Amino acid sequence: MNVTIIGTGYIGLVQGVVMSDLGFDVVCIDNDEVKIETLKQGKSPIYEPELEETLKKSLKNGKIKFTLDYNSGIKNADVIFLAVGTPPLADGSSNLNYITAAIKNLAQFLSKDSLIITKSTVPMGTNKKIKKIILDELKKRNMGNLNVSVISNPEFLREGKAVYDFLNPDRIVVGIDENDNKEKIKKEIYKIYEYFLKKQIPIIFTNLETAELSKYSSNAFLSVKISFINEMAMLSEKIGANIEDVSKIMGFDHRIGNEFLNAGLGFGGSCFPKDTLAILNIGKNNDCEMSIVNSAVKFNNDLKDILIKKIKNKLGSTKDKTISILGLSFKPETNDIRESPAIKIIKKLINLGAKIKVYCPQGMEKTKKELENYSDCIKYCKNEYECAKNSDCLILTTEWEQFKNMDLERIKNVMKSNYFFDFRNMFSDNENIRNYFHYYPIGRN
Repeated sequence: MNVTIIGTGYIGLVQGVVMSDLGFDVVCIDNDEVKIETLKQGKSPIYEPELEETLKKSLKNGKIKFTLDYNSGIKNADVIFLAVGTPPLADGSSNLNYITAAIKNLAQFLSKDSLIITKSTVPMGTNKKIKKIILDELKKRNMGNLNVSVISNPEFLREGKAVYDFLNPDRIVVGIDENDNKEKIKKEIYKIYEYFLKKQIPIIFTNLETAELSKYSSNAFLSVKISFINEMAMLSEKIGANIEDVSKIMGFDHRIGNEFLNAGLGFGGSCFPKDTLAILNIGKNNDCEMSIVNSAVKFNNDLKDILIKKIKNKLGSTKDKTISILGLSFKPETNDIRESPAIKIIKKLINLGAKIKVYCPQGMEKTKKELENYSDCIKYCKNEYECAKNSDCLILTTEWEQFKNMDLERIKNVMKSNYFFDFRNMFSDNENIRNYFHYYPIGRN
């Protein structure tokens, strides 16, 4: 089966590379010439475990191609996936300009009946608008007789585990327009996702609006769960409770589950912040107050200030202090720094007069671009030991496995002072940690 994917960001690239490895003949289209040339050379512009190795394998086997050209890219397509970014606007709503431009480009070259599958996270009603745009463009070309179906098939991938998640989904959601031939589309979906049917992964067929809302609802709920446990962590510090034990106790309750119950710096990345703001905007436009989601977003933002206050209280002042930050990506096993809590912490500390040293296994280059205006205040280091050298304070902001194995005595010996704020609780069970540091985890004393 010939598959075309429009967009080579985190979602589109993973989709294309993994589908090619499953045996599909894949063409990926993007308007970024530099990115396309990079991908043709077998280099992934994003860090994701197993992604680059699989990309190189598929290129060698001739199962994946990359192009700027829509005409050649969709000419032989049996199915077309839309995986174009929908970044937030200032009011929290989704910017649909990129996906609209992609759709108009696509419609210029459609020449046969087509199944278009939207992977992008889009507000309710967007897929119907996509279909209308395509049909309007086809009519301009006197090709309005083509049968075009647009379905919603939201992704639920976790950055850092995207390849694994693509191959092992909890469920597959397919939203179909009530005016389309549902049985015909179901047969096509079963062919495309035969691999998952064999693994007995449930495929849930529903209408477009339900599929669109399911992605926002899932991410909003997980965001609420994260903010909830972090709020409990702040209370734990006040009353002498241990948030990790609290989380464990809660997690044994099958109604709650143990996922997303790790206290820390709050949620970040390309999805949760964007999607929670989007659902708030959607609620506002539909006269539906989303008070729970709004509270989760507010606390997530406030949490950084709460933790900065904690640092100031312990250090006495942050002015002219050298503070080392370990971890820049919003989570481990990715180089994505979008809405990273670490970046927000760094900006706040610089504004309070601190000098910053940073190290991250994958997030350094993107951080240099993001914090270009702060370059005079930041030193980028080659490892955790250089980062800790002569610092007054160490803050662990991303739980990379590499940090778990650092030599704590060596870290302590190279520091000027020995304050250690472990905002991911990586060392909270280490019996010797307090022999080396004034140690401050999250949600426990």
